[in-house]
Formats: sequence, C-alpha cells, structure tokens
Amino acid sequence: MQINLTLPLKWAQWWAYILILMLVNIAFIFPLSAFLFRDFYSRMIPPDTTQTVSFSESKREMGGWTGKTTFQFDFKRFSTEDTNLPTVSSNGFAQSVPLRSDIPYNIDVTLNIFCLNKVTDWSIRDAEVSLSVFKSGKSSASVVFRKTLLLSCANTRDVHSVSGTRRLTTTFSKQIQDELVNSYRLESPFFVEHDAKCLEISLRCAGNANLIVDPNSSELKLSMNFENSLRNLMIRWKKLTYVVGTIVFDTIITVFFLLAFGLTFLRAGRVKESKDK
Repeated sequence: MQINLTLPLKWAQWWAYILILMLVNIAFIFPLSAFLFRDFYSRMIPPDTTQTVSFSESKREMGGWTGKTTFQFDFKRFSTEDTNLPTVSSNGFAQSVPLRSDIPYNIDVTLNIFCLNKVTDWSIRDAEVSLSVFKSGKSSASVVFRKTLLLSCANTRDVHSVSGTRRLTTTFSKQIQDELVNSYRLESPFFVEHDAKCLEISLRCAGNANLIVDPNSSELKLSMNFENSLRNLMIRWKKLTYVVGTIVFDTIITVFFLLAFGLTFLRAGRVKESKDK
C-alpha cells in the first residue's frame, strides 16, 4: 500500500513559508514600519506646532508726537527636514521668529495696555490696532486686520485713588497693573501664509493720552493652520492615525518583500530547470 505524501508536503511547505513570513514581519517589518511612520508623522506634523513670542523680543518703534507704537516681528523659515526649530530666548533682544517654510500659521495676539491722560480729561478713549504683513517680493506692507479698541485711561486723580495715599507703597505698582490695565485678546484675526516674512502690529491713539504696552505680558502666538486638511485629522485622531499608518506601511513593505521573495524563487527555479536540461 502506497501513501501519497505529495499534498501534505506541499501544505507543510506553504505553512513553513507563511510562518517564515510572520516571523520576518514581527521581527523586522513591523518595527521598521512603526519607525518609518513615526518619522513620516513628525515631518507632516512637527512637534513645534506652536510658537509664543513676547513683545519684548520684537523690534519696537515709538512714533513720538503721532501717538503710534509699532512692534515688528521678523519671520525666519525652516524646512520640515530640520528636526527642531531654534527657540526664541526671553532676553529682551529683537529676534527672528522661527517658522516652518511650507505651513500656514494662525495668530493670536494678547495686548496689555496702560493708558494715561496727559491732562484731566475723558476716562474712555478709542485706539486703533492694525496688523500688517510684509511678503516676499513686495516692498510695502499690506494691512490685513484693523480694529478699534476702547481704553480706560487713568487721570492723575485716578492714580491717587488706586494707591489710597499720596505716597508710593510697595504694592502700588501691583495695584496699578491690576486695576488700570486694558487687556485684549485677538483670536485668529487672520493666518500667516508661507510667503510672509514680517508681521507689524501698530497701536495708535489720538488725543492727549499716552499708551504704554506691557512688552513682557503682551505676546504673539503662532500655531500651525491645519484646517480642512489631512493634518487636522491626524492631530484629532492621533492614536488611530498611528495604528492605521503603521498597518499601511507594514502592508506596503510586506508586499514588496513578497514580490522580491517570489521573483527570487521564480528565478532560482528557472535556473534549476535550465541546468536539468
């Protein structure tokens, strides 16, 4: 009685191939896929998605009799090939703001303003804040946002009423900051495009009043604009993105591995057949 072992041997051979493929996938392909997708994700969405710069690190210009104060922020673009962006040091010196070259940015502006009347006058004044952008290839700036702010201005008698006495105390400066500061936040008035090289924030007040912008607490915040794009979904569903992305990379690499594996065996079989002939 003869037993045909051809079919079981073929099944054993295919199961051996599948087992080898699984071992190769677990040991090499899957870790490589996770590493490659992590690098891909970091290039699509860099870790430095937000930059916060104090007004004290900008170029400041006082308009003198015009009553205009200007803060200028220069942008320096870096490619996504660079792993990390340089940081802006809080040292009071004007510095360029590092941004990615191919990504637009939303901006938020926080303003803390003190208004002091030169003479005893109205306590409420209006001031205008405007944002202008200098773009590459253009010599002049274009105003992209303008808004009127109502400021509570202090007269001399208001300062005395805050201090409680006519002499300066150790808490006088703190009281002035808490009681007389005008705080405003401009949330996403516009977004900075990739060709913007400079942002200028101007504050103008007409009349007999001095405006003082606190440069340490006033700040410019730039965050990458990912609205209506694949990047937005990648941020919102980060864990799911990692799982799906790793599986996709694993599938692609496995397919190429199988093609290379199959072509190698096919070529080896043809060589063997030619030798047998």
